[in-house]
Amino acid sequence: ARDEANTNLKELTWKAGADVLCFGGTKNGMAVGEAMLFFNRQLAEDFGYRCKQAGQLASKKRFLSAPWVGLLEGGAWLRHGNHANRCAQLLASLVSDLPGVELMFPVEANGVFLQMPEHAIEALRGKGWRRISAA
Repeated sequence: ARDEANTNLKELTWKAGADVLCFGGTKNGMAVGEAMLFFNRQLAEDFGYRCKQAGQLASKKRFLSAPWVGLLEGGAWLRHGNHANRCAQLLASLVSDLPGVELMFPVEANGVFLQMPEHAIEALRGKGWRRISAA
């Protein structure tokens, strides 16, 4: 599975022409942090300086960096991603027969976007959920 994941990542990133990949730690269960992968080394040359100038320099970076070792070496990032994708598929299947609820887009990753009737939205608000609008 690991070789297959590496092959897929190559096809989706540097082989497809990506110069940089931002790998979000919070989307993988970490409290904070992102890993920036530069496939074009020239773009990485002054990245640290630009981050510092923008006020994005975290003190004690080793504490932000350490969880990446376990996440990447043990393959947890891939397990977490696969789990999130399966959960999205499950949610989509569970709401598929609810009256007035429609998928706005095909579920291709870990996000599910629904069109819902106002009465369903109000019922969720009554339970403490809040509406997030793209507008």
